Amino acid sequence: MTFDMELTLHLPTILVVHGMATLISTLLCAYMWARERPNVVLAMLVLAGASTCAGMALHGCRTILPLPLASGVGLGLAILGAGLYWQAVAAFEGRDLSKLKSGAGGVIWLFCWLVPAFQDSVALRGAVLGLLIAPYCLLTARDIWRGRIAEPLPSRTLAVVANALRGLVWFLVLPLSLLIAPPYAADGGNAHWFALVALINSLLIVLSLISLLILAKERDERRYRLASERDPLTNLANRRTFVMTAQSILAREEGKAALLLFDLDHFKHINDTHGHATGDQVLRAFSRAIEKRMPKSWIFARIGGEEFACLLPRASGQQGLAIAENFRQAIAGMHEGGATHIPITVSIGVSTSSDPSVQLDTLLAEADAALYKAKADGRNCVRLHDPVVMVERASLQLEPFKVAMHGHPVARTRRRGSV
Repeated sequence: MTFDMELTLHLPTILVVHGMATLISTLLCAYMWARERPNVVLAMLVLAGASTCAGMALHGCRTILPLPLASGVGLGLAILGAGLYWQAVAAFEGRDLSKLKSGAGGVIWLFCWLVPAFQDSVALRGAVLGLLIAPYCLLTARDIWRGRIAEPLPSRTLAVVANALRGLVWFLVLPLSLLIAPPYAADGGNAHWFALVALINSLLIVLSLISLLILAKERDERRYRLASERDPLTNLANRRTFVMTAQSILAREEGKAALLLFDLDHFKHINDTHGHATGDQVLRAFSRAIEKRMPKSWIFARIGGEEFACLLPRASGQQGLAIAENFRQAIAGMHEGGATHIPITVSIGVSTSSDPSVQLDTLLAEADAALYKAKADGRNCVRLHDPVVMVERASLQLEPFKVAMHGHPVARTRRRGSV
């Protein structure tokens, strides 16, 4: 039993199905665009679909329409549709649109029709058609691939493969037209390979559009997730993200880490004197200054109003102290607030651990105690949590209370009343 491609693949049927699928996709994009105006991506997709549908309708009527209209204008519109789809992807990736680049292929095709040899050669027309559409498909794949660094979405690979394969299929039209047979014969029939190319191209167009819509959905999901994980003012990790990430790091490093707790000095005074907008500017400047000085393996977050935390994996107390001092010096040389030239300083408390069973709450409490000591010592300094010093300090604070309790019962009552 032999496989008869001519009976299996009927080009007119393929083109009708392809045209209907493109039309439905275009109407769907138009409906979405009507609800989400202004949306440049959807607008470009609507234009691309409308151009492709009009071109396919004209080309499908090549037996009843003049050839320059059916194939000249019709296929020119199809090429324009590929260019507009590329620009839709460019808009999706945040790049500037180029009307010249998107329409260049269609204009070249129309100019080719002014050459008599081009009109007389079906093989030449097929080769040029492939050479004009293929670059648009590959450029689309390239732009999607480039976006993976700034926005690593799971479906990028699918979108890249779909568009790259479409470009390669259209490049095959050149050798197939010149070496095997022209796409269309003199009697109006078509080459067997051209029906197969049309079918593969139809499937890849649908796949590329679906993958782009999936990318849009994944982008929205990623934005919602990042919004729940980031501080909106500084774009740092928020307290919830810091706690989850820090606990994971402590478990991985078996509790060996140093924790830095930052508090901007006199921040309430800055807000009260210069306004909250200036305060926000100070917070952003401080965040950028610290963030750019630390490796990606550290977690830095805003955990309160003017309070920030940083976890240093596998760092000792002396290492944490030295790093915190470098941060303090870097901030001490900063001024913000425009013409007001507000000086910025920061107090930093450092805690450390090498105990696999240590809890993040313990490190935070110890760093907070060290930060309290830094602020009590005049601010704009760094203090390392020392358990021995902290115990002695606590006992000294309790001693007057013990004397009052044993020697003067009335003092005990007053102490309680004052608390």
